[in-house]
Amino acid sequence: MNFHKEIIINKPIAEVWEVLGPQFGEAHVWASGVYHSNSFGEPVKQGATCSNRSCETSFGKITEDLRIMDNKNHILEYEVVEGFPFFVETAINNWSLTEMGDKTKVTMKTEVRTKGIFGAIMSPMMKMQMGGLLQNAIEDFKIYLETGQISDRKAKENKKKGLKQAA
Repeated sequence: MNFHKEIIINKPIAEVWEVLGPQFGEAHVWASGVYHSNSFGEPVKQGATCSNRSCETSFGKITEDLRIMDNKNHILEYEVVEGFPFFVETAINNWSLTEMGDKTKVTMKTEVRTKGIFGAIMSPMMKMQMGGLLQNAIEDFKIYLETGQISDRKAKENKKKGLKQAA
């Protein structure tokens, strides 16, 4: 399964990159479906502040390995290495930013590969669920960057979960 999402954020690329790249471990601040996140591990990529991130999400706890953090070209890529169901072989998410004057185009490409008969059976449901989660994430990101506030969806989720309002 491949997903491709794009959105224009009305902020300069440096501001967008600051939240996406250097604040990699803070996704729970703005992303609905992520209740807590933190970065850890000695950086192995030049310009990175960590090598991993753990997230408590709407579908359980996951661990991600940072694959690319390119501060110059504004590219972030990570792979889920723990926490997905046994029938998910790999899940890689790649974010890239493109400068458009005082705006930034955000492109998110996600690849999820399943395995076995159970993976084949579950793929249609996963495709629908993942597509929605990824769309929410990119919209939440835009709202947070443009307003400095979390999305209504994230605020409702925080309230329901009894979480502190992060922004």
